[in-house]
Amino acid sequence: MKKFLIFLFSFSFLLAYKVETHKWSARDTFYGFLKKNSLPVSIYYDLPPKIKREVRRIPVGSTFFILKDNNTLKQALIPLNDKEQLQIIKKGKEYITKVVPIIYETQTKYAEVTVNSYLSYDIYKQTKLRSLTNEIVNIFEDRINFRTIPKNTKIKILYEEKLRFGKVKDVKILFAQISNRYYTYNAFLNPYDNRYYDEKAKSLKGMFLPAPLKYKRISSYFGKRFHPIFHKWKMHDGIDYVNKIGTPIHTVADGKVIFKGWIKGYGRAVKIRHKNGYITLYAHLHGYKRGLYVGKWVKQGDTIGYLGNSGLSTGPHLHFGVMRYGKWINPLKIKNSAKITLWGKKRKQFLSYIQTLQKEYNLALK
Repeated sequence: MKKFLIFLFSFSFLLAYKVETHKWSARDTFYGFLKKNSLPVSIYYDLPPKIKREVRRIPVGSTFFILKDNNTLKQALIPLNDKEQLQIIKKGKEYITKVVPIIYETQTKYAEVTVNSYLSYDIYKQTKLRSLTNEIVNIFEDRINFRTIPKNTKIKILYEEKLRFGKVKDVKILFAQISNRYYTYNAFLNPYDNRYYDEKAKSLKGMFLPAPLKYKRISSYFGKRFHPIFHKWKMHDGIDYVNKIGTPIHTVADGKVIFKGWIKGYGRAVKIRHKNGYITLYAHLHGYKRGLYVGKWVKQGDTIGYLGNSGLSTGPHLHFGVMRYGKWINPLKIKNSAKITLWGKKRKQFLSYIQTLQKEYNLALK
């Protein structure tokens, strides 16, 4: 990517070509981009099916580049996702396209923070990164109540910044420690499965999140209930979480989307298959996360849709169901039953990795 842009700017200097930088807005479409730049629509129709899907959901806010000779587009680079971009090149009277990787610059940094006022303020003051606070909370939320974190709590963070043209695009925490007079917790990112474990190879989180959303209350529990629409006793195979329409819905565990669409009384729904025989159902959705499709792999905590009132529903809520080996089970009983601990070769591999990390960055564990 860097070499390509150097190439662009070199031509800009020698031949008076013009390099333009733009942001992809919510109103932009790939068809509109072609039309605006006087490009043939055959560019779209000649793309492979997978790339056609990608250009229909180009991330809003992405930076794309255009090289022009007067008003004629010579080259363009349009990000398709975090890893790939579409390159359009004028060759003679035709345009050719190819998908090329996005090259990032990475920097590894270390910070020590003392919490004296607010967690977010103290971390930002030290690192100038707002996203680090959310990352820290997400890693330790099953172990620590951040609403009552004591003053003078010490936080150590080893993190990796991913930069593009000098701007931080992503942050990944490699190691974090939170300590005070009451407790000390360590977290290492396992590069082999992208989960966080402590120094004993025990996951800081279970396989499942406690709930797939932030909710106000539970209106119906798992089990027999008097149905509010059919007015008779029926088995309720899930939990109904109440909140306002549009509340983000998150997948509770890593998995593969196996269904996205309308299911009779459930309305708009998503099904995700997880390991160990689990399938989760998210129903009565208002809409789906842009870019979600059947066959997509999602990670725990990813947004998959938004709370709604579709199907047979008496008000805005999420119906959340969990099935294991073909049988519906109580979702409230899974959050503490599926803990993750590394064993055997995976354990040795992880412990060897964190020992190397500790030596390389002189990380002290209390």
